[in-house]
Amino acid sequence: MQEAPFGADRPTRRLFFVGGVHGRTGTSVVKRLLCAHPQVSAVSGGETRMLEAVSEVWPMLDPDLGYTPGTASTALAEFAQHVRETLGDTPEVQAALNGLSADLGAGSVRLVGRPRLPLPPPTSSGDLVRSFGRFVTDVFAACALDPARPYLCEKTPSNAQYIRRLRLLFPDARVVVMVRHPVHVALSHTRRDWGPPDPVEAAHYTAAYFRSWREAFSEDSAVLLVRHERLVSEPGQVLEEVRAFLGLTADADWLKWAGGAIRSSQDRTTSLPESGLADMHTALALELEQHGYRTRTESS
Repeated sequence: MQEAPFGADRPTRRLFFVGGVHGRTGTSVVKRLLCAHPQVSAVSGGETRMLEAVSEVWPMLDPDLGYTPGTASTALAEFAQHVRETLGDTPEVQAALNGLSADLGAGSVRLVGRPRLPLPPPTSSGDLVRSFGRFVTDVFAACALDPARPYLCEKTPSNAQYIRRLRLLFPDARVVVMVRHPVHVALSHTRRDWGPPDPVEAAHYTAAYFRSWREAFSEDSAVLLVRHERLVSEPGQVLEEVRAFLGLTADADWLKWAGGAIRSSQDRTTSLPESGLADMHTALALELEQHGYRTRTESS
């Protein structure tokens, strides 16, 4: 029997994404609550960083950007390795990767001093949209934790930085973006191994990320911005708005449980000296204003 194309026999699922304007904005909590809804399944593998990976390989395949045979074959091989590491080296994942190579018209080649790798030809932007859109849809469906549920949720905080590419690849997908007071976001990074330990340095780091989001984002009816502070103060109302935005069926039991599962975050600004807090507000002044948060002058 001839094998059907990968994904051909999979039921259609609605895909939605959760991202955040920087990390520590509540994306994990929102994903956990939404995936408890009876219609929603998570994609396995945790944070797949799939949009990051697609955005890295994309210009190496586009003749109008950075295509050369060597960079294209290396970039596609590294992309495949990332997919296997995050979603698992399973037959389903490999089948999806084989389907992507076939869509791109990649042939096998041995470059000087390198192992044999797939070599894709120069690929137009329109063909990249179709190939990667199909690949991500198929591989996420193959990696659904509960294949019977009609909605798939993928959560990676950096999804918010790739809204334009996300909307290009998945024009029907919905996106929930979490935003939190920049000062609290900055302080949360001082407790992470990868974050700046100094609060003022963390504020400058956070300001750059918020600015990047602001420059990349444009109003879109498929994107819902959810403030962490409002989720904490009005959990039932906010979760009902998110449910309706995603098109999930109303479920009173889920809403009652999910609303009761929201907990307030610790306010770490109270442990800072006044001078340090003032310096953080100064570093973040523009982003506080642009994102609708009160500045220190307005709060006093």
